[in-house]
Amino acid sequence: MATKPDLESAACPKIVNDERIVLMGLLTEATARLHRELDVELERSSGMPLGFFDVLVRIRRSPEGRLTMSEVAKQTVYTSGGTTRLIDRIADAGYVQRANCPSDRRTTYVELTAKGLKALDAAMVAHLVHLETHLTSKLSETERSVLIAALTKLNGGSTSCARSEV
Repeated sequence: MATKPDLESAACPKIVNDERIVLMGLLTEATARLHRELDVELERSSGMPLGFFDVLVRIRRSPEGRLTMSEVAKQTVYTSGGTTRLIDRIADAGYVQRANCPSDRRTTYVELTAKGLKALDAAMVAHLVHLETHLTSKLSETERSVLIAALTKLNGGSTSCARSEV
């Protein structure tokens, strides 16, 4: 039988309040809260779930206007199987289509449809208002710049969410 941990030990309060644990907890809480709030607001205002929006933005932002299934999985929080199911749902809504790669039969691209582009444009207008309410208005311009730089660094310098000219 496992013994009950000694929660009164001198090390325990110090460890649970370690800056690294606090930082990760705050990052996780902020992400989860923002995701819940923004998902509800976006779905209410545009009928589009935040997961759909995230994928559509990434496709639109990509230089070729398409992403492979593995690129979608890499840029989002979904597993390979989760990405397939999500893309199936987005395709069922008529927002994306799959296209085969002519040089590699194993590769499938995901591209926006005209309906997806129109829906994304409409959702983007509403989402910007929601982002202002729940995120950007709570931070100064300097804080936003520092946060963007820090998160980019944590993502290994990844620019998959970085601004680009479309």
